[in-house]
Amino acid sequence: MAPKAADWSTELFGSKILTKPKTSGVPTASSLGGKKLVLLYFSASWCPPCKIFTPKLIEFYNSCDVEVIFVSSDRDEKSFSDYFAKMPWLAMFPAYMSDEHRERQGKLADMFKIQGLPSVIVLDAKTGHFIADNARTEVMEASSDASKKALIQSWLSKEAVPIDQAILSSGGSDSNLIMKIFMFFAKRPTYLFGVLYFVKQLMRYLEEVGKGENADQKEL
Repeated sequence: MAPKAADWSTELFGSKILTKPKTSGVPTASSLGGKKLVLLYFSASWCPPCKIFTPKLIEFYNSCDVEVIFVSSDRDEKSFSDYFAKMPWLAMFPAYMSDEHRERQGKLADMFKIQGLPSVIVLDAKTGHFIADNARTEVMEASSDASKKALIQSWLSKEAVPIDQAILSSGGSDSNLIMKIFMFFAKRPTYLFGVLYFVKQLMRYLEEVGKGENADQKEL
């Protein structure tokens, strides 16, 4: 069942949420006040792609009026605290702290079909309704201030739907990867021509190599 608009953040993240490591947290419901969008950042300090993406997300966060909630897969206090200390946003209590937190985080990962790190989910801050689950790619591509603002507007213009009615991608599945590759080249047709040219030259080279080998065999 989807959470009610009035208490969705508490239901998903718990009654309290962290603003700094090694603290007791603040009330979750009041921490999102005034924001229109909430980004859930599934990440971990031991994940190399996360270490590359986190600075990009920090830059995005500092330029845009959104809230980010770090959902950590770190396994101990030092790893979590050292990583979270570098982040300017909020964090759920990590799973290693208690069975309750582990269960809550597991439900959240299942809810959004998280199959790999890093992953970024976009929610409507007022209702908790789902907006997008491919935000990592979109944030990576938003390199200028104009493109960041355009991305925020594109999220705000989408129809937010209850999470249990959302059509989610299946994380790192083959079909999702194929679609991403297709969309990449659809947006950049010149790249496709470059790939085709490379393949053509490679085939020509292999053909010439094959002819040379045949000629050598005839001489023998």
